[in-house]
Amino acid sequence: MRRRRRRPAGTPVFPAVLKVEIQNLEGLGGLDRGARERESSLAASERELEERAARLAAAEAELAAREQRIRELEEQIEPAAAIVESRESLDRRERRVSELERTLHERGRELDVREHDLEARKAVLEADLELREEDVERREDLLGIREERLEERQRELGVYVSQIQGRLESHWA
Repeated sequence: MRRRRRRPAGTPVFPAVLKVEIQNLEGLGGLDRGARERESSLAASERELEERAARLAAAEAELAAREQRIRELEEQIEPAAAIVESRESLDRRERRVSELERTLHERGRELDVREHDLEARKAVLEADLELREEDVERREDLLGIREERLEERQRELGVYVSQIQGRLESHWA
């Protein structure tokens, strides 16, 4: 059987409780940093997606401008080109345009996949952040309750000490 050590008179009752509460509060600070890092990562990913979308739009515009320029040039030289141009050069041009269209289409699909992945990751991060916020709020509520209990116990202890002192004073008087 274990024997309990007696606490010397005047030793505070609350340091262990306060130490645990302080550690809990410090742990909550770490949650905020993690959430900020996730938000920063999400913002960086969104910026990257916007930049890629802008580059894709610019490439599409450039391709449309080139196609228009090709059409204009073809219209200008069509009469002379009809005589000189062979079937092979038309096939090469068509293959090149088809290849560019295929490349552009593939890049568009890749961008769509990346955008979908980013949105999914954003949803996960937002859900995680919301859960963490709820956990922080719950911990804050628990901390408030514990603080109220601690204050009540301190009041009770003060009353008890006053009663004991009164008894001791009346006993010695």
